[in-house]
Amino acid sequence: MKLGDVTHVIGGELHGDAEVELIGISSPRNPRQGSIVFCQSEEDIGRALAGGVSALVVNREVDFPNYIKVDDVRYALALFLDRFYPEEHPVGVSEKAEIGNNVSLGKDVYVAPFVFLGENVVLEDNVKVYPFTYIGANTVVGEGSVIFSGVHVYPNTLIGKGVRIHSGSVIGADGFGYHIGREGIRKLNHIGNVIIEDFVEIGANTTVDRAMIDSTRVGKFTKLDNLVMIAHNCDIGEGNIIVGQVGISGSVKTGKGVVLAGQVGVADHIEIGDNVTVTAKSGVSRSLEAGKVYGATLPAVEWSRWKRIYASLLRLPELLKRLK
Repeated sequence: MKLGDVTHVIGGELHGDAEVELIGISSPRNPRQGSIVFCQSEEDIGRALAGGVSALVVNREVDFPNYIKVDDVRYALALFLDRFYPEEHPVGVSEKAEIGNNVSLGKDVYVAPFVFLGENVVLEDNVKVYPFTYIGANTVVGEGSVIFSGVHVYPNTLIGKGVRIHSGSVIGADGFGYHIGREGIRKLNHIGNVIIEDFVEIGANTTVDRAMIDSTRVGKFTKLDNLVMIAHNCDIGEGNIIVGQVGISGSVKTGKGVVLAGQVGVADHIEIGDNVTVTAKSGVSRSLEAGKVYGATLPAVEWSRWKRIYASLLRLPELLKRLK
């Protein structure tokens, strides 16, 4: 590739020679001679220059012969990777796949060896299903979606177009619902389903439970990281970012643009407004108003110091009584 070709793809202002040949991309931490590096900070620029790279992508003026200046380096990186390192998928239906009755397969689908498709499953055009994946009866998978190996999709699930579900995820398992009474613990049979809307991405080993009667929904453009738990009857809004190890209890509703950072826990029947951010390791025990940042984290401190702090906390009620 040439620097001029890169400029055409990502936009921005070209400074230098458009005919410079590039061997590819490298990271600021491991710059390679002859490569292009996308730099988001002065530190990145310094590391890249020390590695003998041929070109930079930056958001500022730099003292270097060949670079592209853009407004948003990370967005430019996304455009570059899509164009020059596209994801490729095979086409075809393996004879080793188990395909049920009345299955509908669109154009250019891929059904790998050892895939199971239940009765009445619909795979629309360009859907890719990788080995050892189970897709239960009456499930619809929308155009261009990719389901990687070892995913389990329970029956009656609706998956939109452009969805990506990574290995080990389980979509549509029973919600955790029981009646506890004099008779003991009685399971509440879950007869609902899961709806995954368009352009959602679901990370590895994430679970989305089906609703008891209605639907658990994940709104379009939402991104779920690895090891996320979405419980039954949740309604996850559009464009949410839900980071690793977040646990969302049953019947939670989130608005648009919500960000839940790593290890956030959300209690059941909570409503979270549009554009809320909850910082890492926070617990959400009440509904949150739109447009605010919430958090109650406690950063790690040296252990012996924390023990002294905790001992002081235990004495607070007594000290407050004395002040009164």
